[in-house]
Amino acid sequence: MTRAARPLACGAAAVVAMVATTVPVSAQDGPDGGPIWANPEARSADPDSGVSLEILGQQPATVTGSGALDLRVRVTNSSDQELSGLQLRTQHQDAVARPEAVATSLMSNQGEYPWVGPFQQLEGTLAPGEDRQFRLTVPVDGRAGSLSGLGVGGPGVYPLLLNLNADLGGAGTSFVAATRTTVTVTEDAPADPADDPDAARPAGITMLWPLSSSATAGAGQVGDAPEPSQLYLPDESLAEELRPEGRLGTLLSTYRSAAAESDDLKEATCIAIDPDLLETVSRMSTGYRVGEAPSPVQEPVRLRDRWAGGGARDDSVAGTGAADAASWLDDLRAVVDGQCTVPLPFAGADVDAVSALGDPRVAELSDRGAETIAEVLDTPAATGVVVPGSGYVSEESVQRFNDADRATPTTVLVADDAVATDDGGESGVVTLPGGTRALRFPAALGSALAATGEHPATAAYSTPGTRRDLGDDTPTERMAAAVGVLDLELRGAAASDGSPAGNVIASPPPEWTVDGDDAGTWLEAVAGRLEDGSARAVSFGAALRGVASDGTVQVPADDPAPVGEDEVAQGRELAADVHDVARIMVEDDNVALTPEIFTRPMIDDLLRSLTDHRRRVADESATTRDRAAERRGRVRDLTGDLRESVSLLPPGSVFTRASDSSPLIVVARNGLPLPVRVNVDYESEDGVTLNTPGVQQIPAQGSVTLQMTTSFPTDIHDTDLTMFLETTDDMRISEPVTIRMASGPGNGALVVGVGVAVVFGLFTLIRVTKRRRQLANRRGSARRWSGD
Repeated sequence: MTRAARPLACGAAAVVAMVATTVPVSAQDGPDGGPIWANPEARSADPDSGVSLEILGQQPATVTGSGALDLRVRVTNSSDQELSGLQLRTQHQDAVARPEAVATSLMSNQGEYPWVGPFQQLEGTLAPGEDRQFRLTVPVDGRAGSLSGLGVGGPGVYPLLLNLNADLGGAGTSFVAATRTTVTVTEDAPADPADDPDAARPAGITMLWPLSSSATAGAGQVGDAPEPSQLYLPDESLAEELRPEGRLGTLLSTYRSAAAESDDLKEATCIAIDPDLLETVSRMSTGYRVGEAPSPVQEPVRLRDRWAGGGARDDSVAGTGAADAASWLDDLRAVVDGQCTVPLPFAGADVDAVSALGDPRVAELSDRGAETIAEVLDTPAATGVVVPGSGYVSEESVQRFNDADRATPTTVLVADDAVATDDGGESGVVTLPGGTRALRFPAALGSALAATGEHPATAAYSTPGTRRDLGDDTPTERMAAAVGVLDLELRGAAASDGSPAGNVIASPPPEWTVDGDDAGTWLEAVAGRLEDGSARAVSFGAALRGVASDGTVQVPADDPAPVGEDEVAQGRELAADVHDVARIMVEDDNVALTPEIFTRPMIDDLLRSLTDHRRRVADESATTRDRAAERRGRVRDLTGDLRESVSLLPPGSVFTRASDSSPLIVVARNGLPLPVRVNVDYESEDGVTLNTPGVQQIPAQGSVTLQMTTSFPTDIHDTDLTMFLETTDDMRISEPVTIRMASGPGNGALVVGVGVAVVFGLFTLIRVTKRRRQLANRRGSARRWSGD
């Protein structure tokens, strides 16, 4: 131990009472028996003084034993009293031995950091509501600096706590705030494995670089052909992300710069792309609108209204991000040129939720990423690979992948805790029943990466007892923890006994919300390990080809926010509604548009409503579910409007028949952009017959006039007749319309009159015939008499 640090004595004045180390809890221990987002025992002894201490910057990503840690910290006084006499010191724990221990250490109370340095005075006072930043240098080996050094015992991953004492409101100096981070210390000059035949074989590393976004197209749109329909976005949030200084712009440029400096980093990395993001940005680049899309249903418009500009109302405005979208696409094409790419699920749709829908068409559209990447970026992408945002899959999903008609088995990328091997080993690739393969990434590393960024998420597969309120840490502190976990995973996967070294897969969350500084920190850590020989680059393709052992999937019992059964049930009904709309329409050889193209955006909205994006971010989870329900509601309303646009228009509510041959004239209208084939069906009293015209084709956004007759039994003079349109396979389309059928007031007299006329005619005919015979007989008698 150096002179800069000493063990913390129990009962020291500046130390609060030590509490027991955190213990595991189950998901049922959360509020109201719901999911747990944070272990309630985490940091239970931190003071609630209204003063906070945060680390805003920490460099370098890893520090050597002879180096120094540069920190930028902020003290905020949210109390109603003046804060003075600020004193800061460092405390640390022993180096942690396992990757899982990093998360546990960040939950520890101040008394569980036994190695301490002396307090150092910070200048100035803070008035109520004021904050101030300080830059500090912490030598690792204890040399002089703004703060005494850490005095650590060698390379390793060390939990570090900054302890702030101060005088709050003249009450005397006391412990007012703390913050925690992780320091990864490496050797000054790592040995080259080539120079030492006995040296451990370094672990491999494979990394995904994800590009996805929860900012996407507005709900309630339909497709068109041969050119796509006008794109409508709800706001400009995606445009902001695509700007050079935006999240997506920064993710791309930061990686591009790092890869240009390291061929090993490029080899180890595969760019993971959301096809929904790619399609949306591609359409944005040619222009888009911001606002709600107008209704696609074509309503009848009078001619004079057409002259006056009457039609679908559009209150949207032109989008401003087309140029940035085009530029971002150009940059992405440059990055993926010769680079591994792999598709993410469309819009981050939850893989298990899609499988639970039981709808092959929805599943097919969810898995179209490779085709989209090839079409938009003109580069091949890995096929048959599924990257679930949840980090796990169900047996139902595995069965769906087994049933897929693919030349090679599907491979799913999941956390190692989500798969159990039959032999209890830690194989990187596992063959599941039926042939689907699982490529495993370390759960501890996946959890640490999920917790990084501006919107940190609680990994579905993480152990509840190791969960903490991620909002209590800054993005910088959470990224430092991820770097530490990476170091421990690489150390653990190295092989020193002649056996093959393992491979560590780093899989950040699909919608990774890190800024440029944190993205650079992560890339610096990975590239540094590749450069110093403590890790070797393994391509994603090579990782997929690893030797597999047999095993089975296991769904985490403590997922804090899975897609609910109610959401799946609503999605299943919605998918059926969309398919029904597609069934109504028929293809026209003269029109490029098809029913599938027209309804595809509605299926896309269904997939977006099942997204994993932001679902496991504690303070956004409920909002995510609400927005998903709202999106499904918009699509449900649209499908209803589309079906109602195919309708019958009767001549009125009452139809008076003069006879059975009296024509009943109705208009069948079609507001859809493709023709529909329909039959007229009806409901009425027994014996009443509507003589329908058979199958009719109504042109796109047009109408046809139908003429029908009715037949009534003699004992029925009026009745209700309900008519509606059906498809040729008997699916009802339109809303029913009811007409009161009544016989005219002269019908009975007419029948009597006709009868009398017939009788009178017959009587007249008989009399005329009889008289003619009598006259003929007389003439014959006269001729005979005259001849005699």
